[in-house]
Amino acid sequence: MQLALFEVEAYRSVFYQQFLQSELGQLYTTIPFQELAKVFQPQARDSKVGAPPTFSIEGGIGLMFLKHYTGLSDAKLIERVNTDWHYQCFCGLAPRIHHGIRDQDMVGRWRRFFGSRLDLNSLQKKLAAAWKEDLVHPQISMQDATVYESYIKYPTDLKLLWDCLQWLRAQMEKVGKLTQSALPRSKYDSRLRRYIAFSKRRKKTHKLERKERKAALYLLDKLQRQFQTMLNAGGKALMCQLKPDVFEKLKTLRQILLQQKYHYDRPSKPVPHRIVSFHKPYLRPIVRGKENKSVEFGAKVHQVQVGGCNFIEHLDFEAFHEGNRLKKSVWFQQQLFGAVHQVAADGIYANNRNRKWCRTQKIATSFIPKGRQGADKPQADVLRKSLSVIRATRLEGSFGNEKNHYLLRKVKARTKQTEIAWIFFGVHCANAVKIAKVRQQKGQVAKLVA
Repeated sequence: MQLALFEVEAYRSVFYQQFLQSELGQLYTTIPFQELAKVFQPQARDSKVGAPPTFSIEGGIGLMFLKHYTGLSDAKLIERVNTDWHYQCFCGLAPRIHHGIRDQDMVGRWRRFFGSRLDLNSLQKKLAAAWKEDLVHPQISMQDATVYESYIKYPTDLKLLWDCLQWLRAQMEKVGKLTQSALPRSKYDSRLRRYIAFSKRRKKTHKLERKERKAALYLLDKLQRQFQTMLNAGGKALMCQLKPDVFEKLKTLRQILLQQKYHYDRPSKPVPHRIVSFHKPYLRPIVRGKENKSVEFGAKVHQVQVGGCNFIEHLDFEAFHEGNRLKKSVWFQQQLFGAVHQVAADGIYANNRNRKWCRTQKIATSFIPKGRQGADKPQADVLRKSLSVIRATRLEGSFGNEKNHYLLRKVKARTKQTEIAWIFFGVHCANAVKIAKVRQQKGQVAKLVA
């Protein structure tokens, strides 16, 4: 049974008016649900079999924003939607519904739906059009990159190999049950006991760690060949009984095996496109050079801040040099908000190519000048220092705000697509809260003037 959407009478009801006056209702009015929903239009259903969806697309978008606004787990969020009529109004459901949502994976399925259809440029154009009137100084572009880390254990070579071994052993046991055959002989159990004993050691010497890696590499090579023999013996009948992702993971496992063998034989040479997580093979080590965290594992996102709101200019799980994206970022902002006259960025952007381009475009920057200065030096210094201070406080502070309050410190999605969707809704939930505060202040000023 589908939950009833608002009718005309419901919109005029006391419940809905009270909802709009609440803090959650003010956030609701800042999000262009119908415009965003047009980007996510699903394909027409081939048949009418099955129950209609509980939420509309607008309701699913509301559920994603609520997830990051409240910081609740998926199960807790469904529980709150079942018991709080403000949450129901935010998702476009009639208040005081007579039956609850029993599907605990509702939030996850909507995240997978949006992740498979996510178009960052189209969605951000809709949001920029809705928020353009509330943003001050749209001619100033503040740029920087940050990494939204994925929720994984800190990877090491030995951990990665044993993730592969444990998954492969589990698959061999499943295939053995399907084919009613005994497992091939191996030293898996004894090697596992050795690995557990090694993990419990307080001091792990380099020599002992290499010894364990060599044993794990040998065992993984042996097991993957045995597993392939079991698959060949099972034939097409066995292939049809296995899930498609088994073969994708097997392909990833073999790639990890090749990379780890190369790294073991040549430890001083870098491994191109190195896989650091068996269950998330798209992740890469991103060197950031921070004092407390030299390497991060997640999505590197280059953002442009306009009037206090961040927009995603580029997102990639491979490391990239953000200093090469200044021109593209300015063009990106010009498409959303018009001409750009000032750019604030840190020293990594201040290469000769970017300086020359900004001079030709008559764009003032926060870069420390090179060479002799003209007669307008004092005025230029004031502008440059102002841009540097604003960027260092507002833009850097916004990254910390998103990570601390909008579930972006550790992204707990499980696939590449859902991680991107998680980051998108987290960033723009923070933006929507800022827009709601701006509109509230404007309303208070208007009341005082009146």
